[in-house]
Order: sequence, then structure tokens, then C-alpha cells
Amino acid sequence: MATQHNSLLDRVSVPPRPKVEGLLEDILRSAPFRTSRQCQDLVRYIVEHSLGASDDSLRERIIGIEVFGRAPDYDTAEDPVVRLRAADVRKRLAQYYQAHSEPIQWKVEIPTGSYKAQFHPSEIPLPQVPVAVVPPQPETLAPIPATVAPTAGARKRNRIWLVALLAVCVAVVLGGLISFRETSRAVAPFDLFWAPVLENRSPVLICTGSNRVYILSREARARYRKSHPLAEDATPNLELLVPREDLKNFTSEDFVPMKDTYLTVGDASATAQISSLLASRRHAYDLRFGSDLSFGDLREGSAVLIGAFNNNWTLDMTDSLRFVFDAGDTAEMHVRDRLDQSRSWWPKFSGGKVIEDYAIISRVLDSKTGSVLVTIAGLDHTGTRAAGNLATNPQLLGTFLKNAPKDWSKKNLQLVLHTVVVNNIPGSPTVVAAHYW
Repeated sequence: MATQHNSLLDRVSVPPRPKVEGLLEDILRSAPFRTSRQCQDLVRYIVEHSLGASDDSLRERIIGIEVFGRAPDYDTAEDPVVRLRAADVRKRLAQYYQAHSEPIQWKVEIPTGSYKAQFHPSEIPLPQVPVAVVPPQPETLAPIPATVAPTAGARKRNRIWLVALLAVCVAVVLGGLISFRETSRAVAPFDLFWAPVLENRSPVLICTGSNRVYILSREARARYRKSHPLAEDATPNLELLVPREDLKNFTSEDFVPMKDTYLTVGDASATAQISSLLASRRHAYDLRFGSDLSFGDLREGSAVLIGAFNNNWTLDMTDSLRFVFDAGDTAEMHVRDRLDQSRSWWPKFSGGKVIEDYAIISRVLDSKTGSVLVTIAGLDHTGTRAAGNLATNPQLLGTFLKNAPKDWSKKNLQLVLHTVVVNNIPGSPTVVAAHYW
């Protein structure tokens, strides 16, 4: 028996096609969408096929083939491009509606877990009706004798009360000024650091690095499962982890390269912290992977680049600064001082794990793009995580900037950080070098 959908969402009538097409074009021209061609293509495809009731065309594999040019037999589990871009589109739609100042008659939404657009009439707030203030009627006011003058004692008491009232007012004002000045001193360095980023009202680009990894192909996993059945108490849906000693049984053809899919814990942590900071300031932002970004995108507004050796944009945009990431002829990455060749900072390892890491925070007001640029990156993902903690913590950042030059807020700056790592968790970072220009 066919199932009937009787939810309120299903009963909402679809607006006339010309209205939807007009709204769609406005969405595609808006700031959240005009910087991403893939998101534009996806939202246009979803809206057009939702209007045409082409449900079969709104499946993940079909979208991957028709919108993103994937092969007909591509593996959606290994290439989640549709899911990633759909999540990106939902976020951009929310930014579009949040930034829209004029009333919108209809809204386009793509519910999580579905690729079919839904159309909802917007809730237009009712105008506020001013409350009329009725003046008091003359007959309700008690008559005041015009000939009665205050006595000398009454005048003296009035002067005492007036002086006391003025003293209280002065105390309140002074207390408020002291409190405001103390509060301003505590938060000023943090606000001054981020003020240039927030001055541009365009969405801040947050570009995070993506680690290139190799995973077993679907055929290789199936072959391994056949020869290595699961234990009775094993979880069947858990990701397959092949022991190191069994890897010798695979060839290079059994592995598939993955790009723009996996993030390190440190990059994800820093990305979440920067996103939360911008959201708390009610500033729109746009999350990108390195390959989904162009130099023209960086020229549109402020940008925050996260990660170093997995993010080409960080390396390219900071290679002319004083403190740079470098590997040189060695296999080990480190931080180098280009103005003082005797200074460099190297990570430390124990048992194959990082126990001391270094990171660089850069804020460049006149970057190569012509816009404000912030980089938050470590030698390892633990350094990136520590740098993200410092850059988004008013108390920590304020402590490190209290010894900066008086006019540091109008200058470019770089901070080299050091952090001790325990069980892949970085401790509170310290600044080992700084440069202002």
C-alpha cells in the first residue's frame, strides 16, 4: 500500500514558478552564493527538479553525475561531494535569509537528509502599533495653592536632599566609568586584533587544509572481508581498519587517493573556533577547502587560512613574511626566521608522537590579495589547534599583546607559538617570537 504524506510541509502549496525563479536568481547573485560555482549549480539543479517533481533526479548518485560530472559508477561512500556541497548550500541559504533586509514572500529550504527543495511562505512580522499616551485629565490633579511659599526649614531640607542626590549620581557615574575602563582594557586587545577582519561586511572566507590520504578501494575491502570474517562480538558497520602486518598483501592498485575529504582534529578544532567567533559577532562566513578557492575569492573580503603543509594557500600567502614554514632539503618541517638565519623552531617527537609543537599566527592588513588575511597554522595539527585556542581566547590573546608596541593594532603582525603536547592534546601556548611592521 502506498504511503500518503500528510505533513504540514507536504500540504504547503508551491508558489508560482516565476516567483521561485526570481527568488532563485536573487539567491545566486547574493554574497553567500556568488563566490561558489558548485553551490550555485547545485541549488539551481535542486530547485528546478523540485519544481518539476523529478524525484528520481534528486538522488545522490544522479546529482553527482549530472551536477559534478562524476562517472556513472562512482562510489558515493568514497566521494561524498554531494553531501558536502548540500550541507554548504544549506548554510549559505541561512546566511542569505539572515542578511536579507527586505521582506521575502517565499523561502526555499533543503531539509537535512533530503535533496528535494521545499517552499514555505515567509512569516512577515506584524507592524508594531504605537500605544497612545492619554494625558491626565485636569480634574484628577490636586490643586496647588499658588500663594503658599516654602519655609526656611523646608528650603534647607531640600538643599540637603539635592546635595545628597548629586553625590549619589556622581558616585554612580564614576563607578561606571571605572568599570567601563577596566572592562575595555581587558577586551580591547582581542577586539583590536579582529577589528580589521570584521570591518568588511562580506562573508569571511575560512579556508581549511585537506589531508590527502589513501584508502582501500571497495573491491579490496570486499576481498579482505571475505578472507578475514568479523568476530562474533565485532560491530559490523565500523570502518574497516586493516592491521599493519596485513598491508603487505595489498598492491598499489588496491588504494584510492582521497582529496578534499578528511580534516585533522586540529584543523577541525580551529575551524570550529573561528566559525563560533564570527557567529557570536553576527558576521557571515564561508567555509572552503583549499581546492574550492581561487585568488579572486580571496580578493572579495577578509580571509582566515587554517593549516600549513596541507593548505597551499597558507604557504603561498605567507612565503614573503618574516616567519615562514619550511622543510627545505630535510624531511622534517619547521618554522624559520627569514631575517635571522640563526633562529628556527623544530618539533620534538617521542615514540612517533609529537610532544612539542610550534605554530604561527599572522594578521596581514595589506596581504597579496589586497584584503585582510589571518593565518592560523602549526607544524602538526596540534600546533594548529593551540593557535586556534589563542586566537579566539580574549584573555590569552590580550595577555600576549599587552607587551606589543602601542600602535600594534594598525600594523601587520606575526606570533610564533610553542606548545607542549600530551596524548595529542596541546597545552596552553606561549609566544617565543613576535614581529610587527
